[in-house]
Parts: sequence; C-alpha cells; structure tokens
Amino acid sequence: MGEKDEKKKKKKSKSIDPEEEVDKKDKKKDKKDKKDKDDKKDKKDKKDKGDKKDKKDKKDKKKDDSTQGSDEKKSKKSKDKDIVKPDSFKKSKVPKMDLFEADPADTPTEGAKKYGDVTNQALQKKCKKIYKLLNHDPWNLIHRYDDDDMIDFVLDNPEPCSIKFEFDGFSGCIYPFSMCIALKASRDTMESVYDAFPNAIKETDWWIGTPYHYAGAYGAPPDVVQFLILKHPNGADAVNYYGRTALHMGSLFKCPDPSMEILCRKYPMACQIKDKDGYLPIHLACENGASSNVVRLLTTTYQPSVYATCKYGMTPLHFAASHDPRRSVVSAILDAANEPTICKATDSLGHTPLHMALMALAEFEVVECLVTFCPETVWMKTNKGELPLEIAKRKRAPKEYTELLEHEMERILLEQNS
Repeated sequence: MGEKDEKKKKKKSKSIDPEEEVDKKDKKKDKKDKKDKDDKKDKKDKKDKGDKKDKKDKKDKKKDDSTQGSDEKKSKKSKDKDIVKPDSFKKSKVPKMDLFEADPADTPTEGAKKYGDVTNQALQKKCKKIYKLLNHDPWNLIHRYDDDDMIDFVLDNPEPCSIKFEFDGFSGCIYPFSMCIALKASRDTMESVYDAFPNAIKETDWWIGTPYHYAGAYGAPPDVVQFLILKHPNGADAVNYYGRTALHMGSLFKCPDPSMEILCRKYPMACQIKDKDGYLPIHLACENGASSNVVRLLTTTYQPSVYATCKYGMTPLHFAASHDPRRSVVSAILDAANEPTICKATDSLGHTPLHMALMALAEFEVVECLVTFCPETVWMKTNKGELPLEIAKRKRAPKEYTELLEHEMERILLEQNS
C-alpha cells in the first residue's frame, strides 16, 4: 500500500503545472514570433539589397548612357570643327581712329536786308531783274541762266547783291553770290558778284550752308572753288546745320573730281569729321555713287576711315557693295584697307558686304571681287542664319553667282578637312 501511494505521488509530481504549461506555450510562441520576425527581416534585407543593386545598376546604366551621349557630343563637336563656321574666323581688324564730332554751325546773320523789305522803287526794279536772272532750277540742265547777262547787269547795278532773296526751290533767303554758285556760274561772274558785296562769301543759311557748301552740293567748277579759297581761305572748315563740311556735301552730291581734290587738299581733316548721323565723307561718297577717284582720294587722305561705321553699323564697303555697286569703287576700298578682314565687318543685322552685294544683285564682277579678296565670307551667316548662297538663291541670282559661291564653299571645306 505504501509503495502504491509513493508511485501515485511520483506520478502526480510528474504532472505539469498549468501555469508552467502556459509559460512554455508563451515561450514557444515568442520563439516562433522571433523566428518569423527574423525571417521577415532577412527577406526585407534581401529585398533592400536587391533594390539597392537595381538602383546601382540603373545608375551605372544612366552613367554609361550619359558617357556615351557625351562621347557622341564630343564626336559631333569634333566633327563640327571640320566644318567652317563664322565664329571660327578671325574678326575684322579695326585700327585706331581719330574721328571728331562736328562743331556747332554758324547761323544766318540777323537783320540782313531781304527783298521783301525793299521800299525804294528804283531798287525794287533792280531786285526784280536780278531775281529773274537767277531764279532757275540748278538741276535743270536746260535752264536759261546766262553768264554774260548777269555780269553786265551786276557791273551796272551792284546794290541787289547785298539783298537776300527767296528763290524757287530753296528754303530760306540767300544772297545772289550763293545762287550764282548753285547755277555753276563762271569765275568772271563770281568775281563781279563778290566785288559787289564781299560779305556774302561768309554768309550761311539753314538749308545748305555757306558758299563753300553750295560749291560742294552743286558741283562748282575747280576755278570757282579756287576763287573761294583765295577770297576766304578759312571757309573750307565751316560746317552747316547737319554737321557737314563742303567736302561732305561734295561727296553727297557727286561734285567733280578736280573740285573735290581742291577741297580735300585745303581741309583734309574733313575726312575725320562725323556729321549728325555719324557719316564721314567716305560714307556719303560710297552711298551716293561718287566716282572711284573720289573714293581713292578720301581713303588716301585718311586710310582708317574705311573701317569707320555709321548708322546701323555700316562701313563704306557695305554702301559701296549695295548702293550703285561698281567694281572700281569696291576695289578702291579694298586696296585702301589692304586687309581681307575688312570684308568680315558686319552691320547691326549681321550682313557682310558680300551679303549686301547679293541682296542688291550687284554685278557679278563686284561679287567676284569680294569673294576673291576674302573667300571665308562665303561661310558667314547673317543674324538670321542666312548664308550668301542662300541669299543668292532667294534673290534668284544668275547661275554664275551660285556656282562661284558653291565652288568656294566646297574648296574651303576640303582645305579644312585635309
């Protein structure tokens, strides 16, 4: 009996306590949760590693792509270097220039006697006669002006020469002395009118200026210009309301070459004076069709003027290539510059003289002269990106123009790539 009880007691002692069982279960559960957590963490780590790897691969790929793109760009850039472009050219050389603004102009004399102020009937009659003798259009080659009649009248009636008249087609009042110059009167007439009223040689007006300006504007013969210098030596440096000297006016209105030579020799500094619009005599000469002799005279007197710019950044060569373009005038400027970069000068729109010549459909000799002097300009573009060849095609220039440009473009490319 005792043994049985002891066995039962042992068996009973072997049975598990409920609380202990719960602890065991909790421990088991914790162990399982920990295992699950570790598994999840491992999975997450693996995923993160995978993501990092993917990102790295993508980054490397992107880097490779950008490197490849960069290589392609470099390759393209090096390829572009082989093609001649305007930026690769040496820019136009501009020498140092001493240019001057015009001094203030003199004003007409106040209180000068005018035809309308004359009350004396005898003088009125004389004024009416001289007015009739001189009231002609200077630009009309068939005008009825007569030198002999004028001389005869003035010798007998000097008084009207001291009176100002409003002649048809003229703005303001001028003395008969200035009007005689406008009508290209002979030196004998000029001497007679001068003797009648010497002060008229120093007078100016608001429109044209002094008698010197009239000589330049209306193409006075050389002997009349010499007479002006003889009687009023300092008159050649006078400027009119527009800031122009007699040399400016002669350049503007195509004064005869010998007269221009006298004016230029008398006052060479006029070649360096800018008028109110920034024009030098050389600009006015090239813009208005002056002879090549006059252009050479002006460039010889002051050589740097060929590089001077005026309105819209235009040089004399721009004007020569586009306004009444002639090879002789273009050659005169190129000879004076003696430097190909003169042809690379661009105006405010990026036009070179070659662009201007093609837009004006200048004679082939002019275009050929510009291309020969500076072949690189065939590859220069305007601000709008237009090549000379494209302008020639747009203007439907003759075939010889396009052939010349294409030939030069191809030749330059071959030289660059060789």
